[in-house]
Amino acid sequence: WCQLTLDPNTANGDLYLSEGNRKVTWSEKKQTYPDHPDRFHYWSHVLCVESMSGRCYWEVEWTGSAAEIGVTYKGISRKGDREDCRLGKNNNSWALICY
Repeated sequence: WCQLTLDPNTANGDLYLSEGNRKVTWSEKKQTYPDHPDRFHYWSHVLCVESMSGRCYWEVEWTGSAAEIGVTYKGISRKGDREDCRLGKNNNSWALICY
């Protein structure tokens, strides 16, 4: 078991990271993250610093009306609003959308 750390270099500007980069919150106020080639520019996604392989599980707690949790290969596209940049909408990722 390990705690996952969110990578601020991948965080979309709609997402606010807190609690040592272990909590993410969607925010109407755009965050002013520096430009980075790994950042998601359109979709409200953030990746973890740690990579996983083999059989893994993680637990997620959320409040509010919805959450999207997914897994992806590191090489997923991140620029633009195309489906190849969105978790669960291509062959490089999978997502669970909870309402």
